[in-house]
Amino acid sequence: MTNTTECTITMALVPDEQRLDFWLNHFGRVKGWTIFEVVIFTTMGQFCDDYHGGYWEYCTLSNGGAFIYPDLNNEKLTLFNPHNGNEADVSCEAAGIAVCLILYSNWSFKTESDVMCERFYQLRDYAALHAESIAIFHLID
Repeated sequence: MTNTTECTITMALVPDEQRLDFWLNHFGRVKGWTIFEVVIFTTMGQFCDDYHGGYWEYCTLSNGGAFIYPDLNNEKLTLFNPHNGNEADVSCEAAGIAVCLILYSNWSFKTESDVMCERFYQLRDYAALHAESIAIFHLID
């Protein structure tokens, strides 16, 4: 019989004074990292009719990962992924996770960057433990 210990990955919001260095610190070695934020915002707009811009939270994960999500007043957002036809109602955090996973995956193939692959798997591991994991994986499948 194998003894397995469930791994917990925690998320922490990035303080305002550290937001300016977020992208450089976590993605600075990835070609094109300077436009990640804009691509995430644009993708959210394409996936969610209710998204019209707003403040985003920046998050780090205890496993070294990082992601962002829109801090909106909506309790749930309806996301529709036009690439696979899947739709789900999710929290703002789960919406950010899904959109970031899609970007990280696409960018990992585009850049063949080990860092981008690592960030994808770190966030995927967090998503797998998330309360909305089924909806997140339905959106990115």
